[in-house]
Amino acid sequence: MAPVIAAGGSSAFDKIGYWSPNTASVDWCENNYVVSFYVAEFWNTFSNIACFIAAALGVLLFPGNERRFKFLFTTFVFVGLGSVFFHGTLRHKMQLLDELPMLYSATIIMFILVEAKYGPQGKWFPALLTAWIATTTFIFSTTGGQLQFYTFQSTYTFLQFAMIYLLRVLHVQQRAIHGPNADVSILIRRAFATAFFAVTIWLIDLRLCEFVNGVGARSILKWNPQLHAWWHVFSAAALYHATMLIEYYHYDVQGRRPYVGWWKGLVPVIRLANQHPKGMLAH
Repeated sequence: MAPVIAAGGSSAFDKIGYWSPNTASVDWCENNYVVSFYVAEFWNTFSNIACFIAAALGVLLFPGNERRFKFLFTTFVFVGLGSVFFHGTLRHKMQLLDELPMLYSATIIMFILVEAKYGPQGKWFPALLTAWIATTTFIFSTTGGQLQFYTFQSTYTFLQFAMIYLLRVLHVQQRAIHGPNADVSILIRRAFATAFFAVTIWLIDLRLCEFVNGVGARSILKWNPQLHAWWHVFSAAALYHATMLIEYYHYDVQGRRPYVGWWKGLVPVIRLANQHPKGMLAH
């Protein structure tokens, strides 16, 4: 088995379970098979409900019919399912079901943002992205251990920074045309805050596990706060808010006068001028 990146100081307290031994390239800070003999990381598995909620809200509150957004929301579902399989088993093949949909969703986001900024690119652009997806799928399916882990993380991080850059460019461009928008500013602040917090606790869970696992001699806590599970919650929130920004700019450059509505006074939703809000979900 390829070397596994294990959150330090925690693996000694793991138990043997139904899916043992672990073959994934990373083992997180949650102790394995503590809650259930059949679920390797119970809380990391359960917390993926946040991803399903984000996907459901995206589908139900989406104001348009474009296939690109339908595909995007579908990948959110597969990200959640893949993460359930991965954290529930800590098997390498299940890890791929977690990571590959993340790359697919990020690639679809790049497609939407590039065309929002530069206009339709023709058939060559989706063909290029399809080739990119095929290449990354092959690479991540045929590697393991630290090589697979760091290759995936660097690729996904690159896509995230590219998304942030394009969102920033679109924001400056459209603000110069329409002026400041308070609701859009709220979306930006929420997306940034939840993403920053999510990445912070993800890094703590991975790199400082021995100090926060609640069981090791060096732990400063008496209980494990399950930071990777909270990463799922806050990253899903960040993804949802970022997607609302993407929707907003997608329609704004088309001149369809989008605006930010608030479902139940809390959840942001993009609506279009002169369009009746969808069904029972309207606020």
